[in-house]
Amino acid sequence: NGFDLLKFYPPGWFFFSYPLLLIFKRPEVATYVSIILILILSFVAIYKIVSLKEKSWPKTIAFFLFLFATATSVSAFFRLGRVTEMFAWMIFLFLTYMILKYKNKELDINFIYFIPLYTSLLFSQPIVAIPFHFFLLSLFIAKRKSKKELIILSAAVIFGILLSAFWWYPFVTDLGSESRTYEYLPEIIERFSGFNTQWASSAILITILPFITLIMFGVYYLSNKNKEDLLFYSPILLLTILVLTRIVTFIPYVNFVYPEPYFTFFIIFILIFLFNLNLEKLPGILQKTIPVLIILVSIASTILSLTVTSYYLDHTELEKTTLELLKEVKGSYMILESPSSTSYPKAYYSYGAIYYGLTTPSGWSPSELTNDDEKLLKELGERFQIKNCFAFVNTARKLKLKEVITYGGYCEMNERCGLKGKITKNNACLIKVT
Repeated sequence: NGFDLLKFYPPGWFFFSYPLLLIFKRPEVATYVSIILILILSFVAIYKIVSLKEKSWPKTIAFFLFLFATATSVSAFFRLGRVTEMFAWMIFLFLTYMILKYKNKELDINFIYFIPLYTSLLFSQPIVAIPFHFFLLSLFIAKRKSKKELIILSAAVIFGILLSAFWWYPFVTDLGSESRTYEYLPEIIERFSGFNTQWASSAILITILPFITLIMFGVYYLSNKNKEDLLFYSPILLLTILVLTRIVTFIPYVNFVYPEPYFTFFIIFILIFLFNLNLEKLPGILQKTIPVLIILVSIASTILSLTVTSYYLDHTELEKTTLELLKEVKGSYMILESPSSTSYPKAYYSYGAIYYGLTTPSGWSPSELTNDDEKLLKELGERFQIKNCFAFVNTARKLKLKEVITYGGYCEMNERCGLKGKITKNNACLIKVT
C-alpha cells in the first residue's frame, strides 16, 4: 500500500533467492530450494571450521545438527520461516571460518573474500551483524602487533561498510524519523526478563545459553591454557556477560537484537569451544562427563522439538473459502474478525500480494506505519467489531479501503450499513466498502 518494502527490511536473502525465482517461476519452490542451498553452504562452512583443527566428518555432522536440528533452530528457521536470518547465519559461519583461520596466520590474498562476505552480512540481517562485530573485534585483537595487518583489516572493513551503505545508511538515518522501531524496545526487554510472561521460554534460554557458553570456554581454556585465546575470545566473553546480566538491553543499537538470535550465536561458540577441546588434558571426570552430556542434550532437544514445536496444519474449509474469496478482490482490502487464530490475516496479505497483486492498508511492516495510520487501523477494527456503520465507512475512506473479507454475523454489515456488493461463500463473505 505504498511503503518501501526493503527500506527497513534487509534485502540480502532476496538477492540470493531472486535468481531461483527466475528459474522456478514459483516463490514457494524458490524459497524451499534456497533453504536447501543455505543448509548445504552452511555445512561447507562448518566443515571448514572443524577442519582448522582436524578433518572430521563425524564432528562436522554433529556441529551441523546441533546448530540446525536443535529445538530452537527447528522452531525459528523452519517452523516460523525466518529464512532471512538463516541466510545471515550462513554468512556468519563463513566469516567465522575466516576469522579463526587468520587468527594465527598472516593475512594473504585469500582474505579478499572477507569483503563480499562482510558486505553481504551488513545488508542481510542487522540482528546477526551486530553480535558479529564482537567477534570481528577478536581478529583486530589477534592482529594488534602488526601495523600492516591492522591496516589491511581496517581497509577491508571500511570497504565492506561503504559497499553496503546503499542499504544500511538510509536504514539507520530513518530509524528515528520514519520508523517506529524504537517503540518495540520495551517488548525486546520483556523477552529477556519476562519469566512470567508469554516470553518465559526465551527468558529462560537467554539465561541458560550464555551461562553454558562461559562454562564451555572455561573448560576449553582449561584444556588448552593459552592466554592468547583468553584475549582473543574476550569480546565474545564480554558480550556473553552483557547478555547474561541484561546490560545489553540498555546499549543503543545493540539492544535491537532480541534473544532468539543470541541462541544461535551462543550455540555456535559453545560448539567451537567443544570441538576444539583437548580432552586428554582435562581431568578424568570431565573426559567422562562431556560425552554423556552431549548425548543427554541431543535427546532432550529432540524430545523438546517433538513435543513443543507446533506442526504445520492442513487447510480447513475456512482457509479454502478465504482463498477463494481472495480471487474476487478488486481493490485494496482487509480481513477482519477472523474466527480462527490459525487463519492468520497477515498470511493472506502475503498470499494476495504474491499471487494476485493485491494491496492492503495493513500488512507485515508495523514499524513503518505512521502513528496516524496505526491509529486509523486500530479505529477501523474497533468500529467494525461494534458494527458502527458510519464511523467504520468514514475510517475506511481515510485508509482508501475498498473491500473487506469477514465471517459469520459480520457479513450482515453489508445490509446493516447499506453497502453495495457482496459475495458469500460458506460462512465467509467479501463486502464492497467504498
